Amino acid sequence: MLYIKNKISHRIAFFLVLTCMLSLLTACGKEKKQNIVSQDGTIVFQYGDNVVRLGETYIYVNTVKDRYELQYGEDIWQMTLPEDAETGESILALTKEEVITEIVKVKTLCAHAEEYGVKLSDLELEQIQLDAGEFYSKLTDEDIEAMEITEDIVYQVMYENAVAKLVQNKILESDPIEISDEEARMTTFYDMYFACYSINESGNVVPYTEEEKEVQYENALQACSTLATASMDENKEAENIENLAAYYKLEEGGNMTLTPEEIVDTYGQEIHDLLYSMENGDYSTVIESEYGYHVFQMIHLTDPEATKTRKDVMTKEAIDTRLSDTLTQWKNEIDPDFKYPDSVYMDVYDTIKIQ
Repeated sequence: MLYIKNKISHRIAFFLVLTCMLSLLTACGKEKKQNIVSQDGTIVFQYGDNVVRLGETYIYVNTVKDRYELQYGEDIWQMTLPEDAETGESILALTKEEVITEIVKVKTLCAHAEEYGVKLSDLELEQIQLDAGEFYSKLTDEDIEAMEITEDIVYQVMYENAVAKLVQNKILESDPIEISDEEARMTTFYDMYFACYSINESGNVVPYTEEEKEVQYENALQACSTLATASMDENKEAENIENLAAYYKLEEGGNMTLTPEEIVDTYGQEIHDLLYSMENGDYSTVIESEYGYHVFQMIHLTDPEATKTRKDVMTKEAIDTRLSDTLTQWKNEIDPDFKYPDSVYMDVYDTIKIQ
């Protein structure tokens, strides 16, 4: 349980930063607006001359949703920020705000495409057409009807994002942002964890007795011996650490994907150093921590998928920071009165479900 809580706390830390960024965009006091339904679809908001409708917003919502679930897990939407426990403001609410921020950013960058000489090639346009068709084909009939989506809308969203990215690259051309695999590194390992504490009905941690700890230590030694023997005999079934954890009815630990910093925070520097001395597929000996006994298997010293996802997130954050002043100036030129949530038809926007 301590490991799960610790891992979630790192997710919360990310969203605390996000909260600070988003709070700069919030305001209140405008009169509640009535919904506007045009012949082209229900309007979610207008930003300058850009009218953003339900279908377009739905596509952005699902893109952000997929990105966050990949990085932070599907349970992210049930989390509440610690300092907002009384009001119950959730990650979900903050994410909905970030979606609008992202749409505004894309529209703002696209408005400067001509200034930066940005134009997509025929080959790029053909690829966008193919991608749009593939995305649209995966939508359900229910979503298409309820969210007022057409393949043209999907194409337009992908087209604008491609243009915005090129404008962004032009702005950063003289000083590009590069995040290395080492900086973004995510490590995946299996923690066969023999806990030496329990949680009582009051939620308090109750340490095991010395006798109970000795039993756990013996179990850990036996499990470690089983893995070593199976490995030497090339018995792949017996070598499966997850099956062995199930045999001992272990409820904590399991697959962990953490940054080097998170490993130190969760396990301490010594276990961090141990893990990074291992090779993919290696097993550790029995390791003691303040919480109990562990046998680790290194799965990916650098997890390719998780590292790429984190690199994308870190790159986006770095770019947003670098472009902050420029985008603020351009936004004020396009629509100085635009503010979230006052400029958004929230009862329309709320019909788009994230979870």
